[in-house]
Amino acid sequence: MTSSLIILQGGEDVKERTNRTMFTFIARTSRTKKVLVIPWTSESKRKENQYREIYRGYFLNIGFEKVLFLEKDDSVTEMDNKFSVADVVYLPGGDPEILKKEIEKLSIQKKLKRFNGTIIGNSAGAIVLSRGGEADGKFYEGFGLVDIYVKVHFNFKSDKLESSKEGSVIGIPEDGWIAIQSTSS
Repeated sequence: MTSSLIILQGGEDVKERTNRTMFTFIARTSRTKKVLVIPWTSESKRKENQYREIYRGYFLNIGFEKVLFLEKDDSVTEMDNKFSVADVVYLPGGDPEILKKEIEKLSIQKKLKRFNGTIIGNSAGAIVLSRGGEADGKFYEGFGLVDIYVKVHFNFKSDKLESSKEGSVIGIPEDGWIAIQSTSS
C-alpha cells in the first residue's frame, strides 16, 4: 500500500516564487531532500531548458539538496532510480495536453500512482493529476490520481464552477493550492 500527499496548485509564478512558503515547508519536511521534476509542458526545447534552470534554482534555494529531472530518453531503470531516491515529485504548469501525452508515452502514470511521497501539480500538473480540468476555457483529461475535477487559475470574482456529470469541480485560485492524502493498494 502506498500513500501520497498530492498537492494541486491553481497556478504559481515560479519566477516570482509566489508559493514559496508552501515549497519551503515541503523541502523542510522532505526525508531525502531530493525533488524529481517532470518538465515536459512545452514543445519548445528552449523554453523547457529555461524553466529547468528556474526550477533548479528555486528548489535548491528553498532547501532541497538535489533537483532531478526525468528525461524522455531515460531507461526504465534510470526512471525507477530517480523515483526511488526522491520523495517529492513536481509536475509544472504549461500545456496539460503535452504533459499528459509525454507521461502516457513513457507509462509514468503507473509510477506516479505507486509513488510513496509528495506529488505536486502546478496548473497543468494539477489537471493531469486530477480526473481532468479546465484552463483557459478548455477542458483537459487527467489521469485521476485524485478523484476530482479542477479549474485552475480560478478567480473568485469572475469565474463560476459547474458540476460535471461525473462529479464536483473544485476551483483553485492562482497562488492557491489544496492537499489531498491519497492511499492506494
